Amino acid sequence: MGLVDDVRKKRDSWVRRFEEHRQEDEGMPENRDPKEEEKRIKENLRRVGVFEDRKGRN
Repeated sequence: MGLVDDVRKKRDSWVRRFEEHRQEDEGMPENRDPKEEEKRIKENLRRVGVFEDRKGRN
């Protein structure tokens, strides 16, 4: 039963983190500046699938 217990612990910790993030998102103010929000969305869309090269990597 050790494997089952390990899987349950991992699932429970994942669910707990998900719930914490959901609560943080709900607590964020919804009265953001529409222009700033549009700028943020465009920036995120531009960065989708783009991997920046890390400096100092061989």
